[in-house]
Amino acid sequence: MKQDNWVKPFYKNQFHMMKHLQTYSEYDEQAAKEIVDQTGKEFFTVLEIGSGNGNLARGLAEFNKDVMTVELVPELVEFAKENSHPNVTSLCGSFYDIKLPQTFDAVLYIDGFGIGEDADQLYLLKRIREWLTEDGIGLIDIYNPPYWRETAGKQMYIDSDGEVCRKYGYIHDTNHMTDTWWYTEAPEESFTQVLACYHVDEIKTMCELAGLEVIDVFSGGAMDWDEMTFNPKASLSACMSYRIKVAKSS
Repeated sequence: MKQDNWVKPFYKNQFHMMKHLQTYSEYDEQAAKEIVDQTGKEFFTVLEIGSGNGNLARGLAEFNKDVMTVELVPELVEFAKENSHPNVTSLCGSFYDIKLPQTFDAVLYIDGFGIGEDADQLYLLKRIREWLTEDGIGLIDIYNPPYWRETAGKQMYIDSDGEVCRKYGYIHDTNHMTDTWWYTEAPEESFTQVLACYHVDEIKTMCELAGLEVIDVFSGGAMDWDEMTFNPKASLSACMSYRIKVAKSS
């Protein structure tokens, strides 16, 4: 599969725009604990794809997990290696074609699923199935169409100084959300990610085609735009994304 042209420039620039938020924190510890709880069974080996700055992998390593990560952007991989844990192995490459030496008890794709078209998602889900042990668990964040349709046009600053701004959009014909970032001093130089959104029944059908069964769904949070506050636990109908728990179909 071919990676969309926006992917590497967007995540590279997003990383630099969020330098003030890169420090490993209690948030990362809680995110790792949530993964452990949602997996719902004992596990030892983890594959995280689209691993970003590596903070989640570091958090899971603190829970005595052996973690391998795959990240496309070299700058993020180097950051992860410099701030990592001995239990983490960080690889740079595309999850579409990278060859991995083993299968894993847990495979994670947190906050990023939906690059490309349906065929790309199906191909990736099939790869996730291949990477799982026979009784392994996958956890994947899926963007929720109702939230993103309502959020189109909303804009916010990323930092307290107002140096970086983002604006959301929605492509109704294809059900893709858009997320555009720019420095306020240079609005003409913006970077946009475009991610497919799926209803629960749609992603369940896609998982079935890939040989996976959705065995649980966890709703995520949502932004209250009137109050400009974030609710970490919204309803499934209102959340910005939900997390599916998958296993190999019997």
